[in-house]
Amino acid sequence: MIAFSLNNSNSEASQNQPHTSTTFLEIIHHPHSNQQTEFIFRDLPIPPPSEDYSRPQSNSTGKPWAPFRTRSDFEFAELVVQSAMKGSTVKRLLKGIRHDWTEPGSTKITFQNKVDFQKSMAAARKFNTQEDSISATFEGIKKTFDFHFRDPWKWLLHLVTDPTLASSIIYYPVKKILHENGTSTRLYDEINSGQTWWDIQDQMPYLPDLPHCFLPLHLWMDKGKVSTTSNMHPILLRAGFLPQAIRNGSGNGGGVIDPSDPEDRTATEKTVFGLFKREVYHKILKKIFHSLELRSQEGEAVKCGDEIHRVLFPGIAVHSLDGEEAYATCAARGASADYPCPCCLIHKSQLHNLTGNFPFRTSREMQKVYKKAIAARTKAEAEEVLKKKGLHKVLNAFWSIANSDPYHASSYDLLHADDLGKWGKHLFVLLKVVSGSMKKKGDYSQNMDKIPRWPGLKHFSSITTLEFSDGQSYFDALKCVLPCIVQLFPLDSPLIHCIHAYSCFRMLAGLHAMTEIQLERMLKYLEKYQYCCSKLETMYGKDFNFPKQHTPHDGLIRLGEHLHYDITHKGATNNYTTRVGEGFQQEVQQAYLQTNFKNVEAQMTRIDEDQEAIASIRMAVDAYDLELQSQIEEGTENKPAFRNFHKNLIGYLRETFSEDIIDGTPLKITPYRCLYIHYKSQEDWNICQDIIRCSPSFHGQPRYDCIIINTEPVTYACICFLFTCHLDLSTSHDMALIQLLRPTKWRPKTPWETCQVYGEQDYRFLLLRYIEGLYYLNDLIDADMFLRCGN
Repeated sequence: MIAFSLNNSNSEASQNQPHTSTTFLEIIHHPHSNQQTEFIFRDLPIPPPSEDYSRPQSNSTGKPWAPFRTRSDFEFAELVVQSAMKGSTVKRLLKGIRHDWTEPGSTKITFQNKVDFQKSMAAARKFNTQEDSISATFEGIKKTFDFHFRDPWKWLLHLVTDPTLASSIIYYPVKKILHENGTSTRLYDEINSGQTWWDIQDQMPYLPDLPHCFLPLHLWMDKGKVSTTSNMHPILLRAGFLPQAIRNGSGNGGGVIDPSDPEDRTATEKTVFGLFKREVYHKILKKIFHSLELRSQEGEAVKCGDEIHRVLFPGIAVHSLDGEEAYATCAARGASADYPCPCCLIHKSQLHNLTGNFPFRTSREMQKVYKKAIAARTKAEAEEVLKKKGLHKVLNAFWSIANSDPYHASSYDLLHADDLGKWGKHLFVLLKVVSGSMKKKGDYSQNMDKIPRWPGLKHFSSITTLEFSDGQSYFDALKCVLPCIVQLFPLDSPLIHCIHAYSCFRMLAGLHAMTEIQLERMLKYLEKYQYCCSKLETMYGKDFNFPKQHTPHDGLIRLGEHLHYDITHKGATNNYTTRVGEGFQQEVQQAYLQTNFKNVEAQMTRIDEDQEAIASIRMAVDAYDLELQSQIEEGTENKPAFRNFHKNLIGYLRETFSEDIIDGTPLKITPYRCLYIHYKSQEDWNICQDIIRCSPSFHGQPRYDCIIINTEPVTYACICFLFTCHLDLSTSHDMALIQLLRPTKWRPKTPWETCQVYGEQDYRFLLLRYIEGLYYLNDLIDADMFLRCGN
């Protein structure tokens, strides 16, 4: 695909490429950006990868590894940081390199000792860690909590003034409209495509010579164990104004971690302690985000990395939190409260109700409740006011940060709400219980073991005996489960219909680019899912009145509005899933193990600074290397040999290539066991890669993958043999032997909506023995396949 501006009709692209496609993407930039509308046409050829934000941009004139004296010094420091070496190990290594293991002057590493190394690391760090403390009283005892953090505003300044990030920073929101076959629908992907950023930018002053821009921030935090006896609460900020590839990384432009530990390990969990925890949370957050408060309201003028002066208004627009942390940031009472949802006012007895009207909480309304509780004459009266709204009497730290409503920022999390919630802890468990009562657990497990392996899809050999702790395993099981159980259950099984409706909802909810048409389809599947849940409640006594079943709305639209709101206002769900943040828990644990277990917060913050500094320098070094390489290759012709992949044998060679081949002529065959396929994703139109396997023994098991052939209509087949056919020294053709799969009239006992079953047909190109069999078309394997199969 190629993009061009509306007023750029004389461009080379528009002159040389006819735009005949009925499918194109219209990108409307916010009026404050002064940018013209762009169009992206699907029928234009795919350009080669450009030097965008995925490729580091060089900003170095000679020594990108500075402040290290030599590149060898930097690479040694990189090894130390990435390997999580302790100080004693570094000391021994340098002693060996400088004195014991090498001849004097024979090493390029200039570090004399550990102290010398630490001086260079200190020079590479960009931020100074601050230490602060807060106090709170619990059961008459005053408790003090010390914590270390980095000033978020200084971190933001580092990002927006960095010339290497200047071309990647998104300063304005957009509206994306997908035009397809005469219909138009809005499309949501990145955070800047959502309505929240657009509405906030509308409120900004418009001065053509001095742009005023909103900078959305993304907050993640979660409690995690760093040892058998210690918990920590890392707080991670990401720049929502940078593309996902950058903000979710650990290099330049990635998140910044502020470890803190507001955990009282001796008190029991109860309402009074819940209040205490919320108070501690918000006092700490108030200190950490203090530098953003005034700037979020009045802005601050900054000369950015592209040499343009802008007035910047930071705000925390997106929260990625699990249930416990969402309750904390919203100062809500928790799952057992009368009104347990941190985002809306639904009574606990209605959590199963996906179609009711339950208004959203707002900062303005919750502040009124807080002030009313403060003004109450008695403690009991205040408690009654708060209980009716499921709120604690806590001054919320986010109320003083403009455009940072915590109830709207708190986002739907597929990992905890679905993979570890509706499916993982409920439907998956119910399926095991029901299959066990029918004495079908063994058949269920055997069928799952027969599922063909696929890249990125976990294989399950004993599904009924395994216990998972990660959401991805549950999600992978969901993708495979329907064909494995449909014949084990009675005719027209409500459980089959429920799992199918939920599977389709989950696949659509996880799309990285979502249209309003797909949103409507997702909500219809959710309606069907709720109907099936009521059937299961009657049939099996399953209680669906649990918090993660709840998908609340704002009382203005309808079913699933919480998720609908998040997608339309903050972009696709991958922008705020906690799945990315969970990986940081491992980094926190590794950092903890590097400390001497005394004053760990300061040491862990320094370790994170070291990792960030090394990653930033590595990007600069890589960009420097690419620039040198391009200079070496400049002026030389690049003539890569591209081969066509054909699927024909000797007879077809004659017809297609007019090859003069005599029957019986020996052909040289070079076999292969895998094929790398690059294709344009139906989900978000990015270029993706699949590895097609064709092997008699792949990890000890036969592996012959199925493929989609790009015909009209599409054809499905199984790869049987991959090879190159060499006709002579100068002519060769890459080919595949395939077995076609055709739709059959056979149907399972409970055919779900869009159920398709394919049978094995004849082999193409060779007269081989016909092998009979049936295949389910699994359209849940990934989002791209889900869309290609007509969903």
